[in-house]
Amino acid sequence: MTLATIPSGFVPQVQGYNIGSPSGVRSTSVAGGAPRNGLEYDRGPQLFQATLIFDDLELGVWTVWYQRIIRNGAYPFSMDLNSGTGPQPHECQMVPGSYSAVPVGGGALWSVSFVVTATSAAYQYSDADAQALMDLWEGVGTDLDALLARLAQFANVDTLVLDF
Repeated sequence: MTLATIPSGFVPQVQGYNIGSPSGVRSTSVAGGAPRNGLEYDRGPQLFQATLIFDDLELGVWTVWYQRIIRNGAYPFSMDLNSGTGPQPHECQMVPGSYSAVPVGGGALWSVSFVVTATSAAYQYSDADAQALMDLWEGVGTDLDALLARLAQFANVDTLVLDF
């Protein structure tokens, strides 16, 4: 079975969107001192609270997709999430009991909310790539966008000038 994809044009709202902390850290109390933390596992899923706003027609399409395609959230699906590296597709699994649909705006619109688990896109980076990003940030900081824009101009404009 192929992974279902959220219907096109259905994007979680920024308002009401949040990311839970990744799991995998265990804390042990120590008598007379600070608790000791240890890494239990490294690639834990995170919880994402998603809210979508629909009109009646969109709610009908969503309801069919939710109930018939992903079987009330039992099947995983692909949805664009921002897990810290910009919006990109994530394999998501709905948390049972988290789904709600309530009318808003005098009943003209519907607010559909649910919680999904997904693995952060940050895990796509190797340890070396993650360290390289940190080193770049420490060297360039908030000017990173300006540096990348200037590199793009150099590659796409400045080097295309033919001087015969």
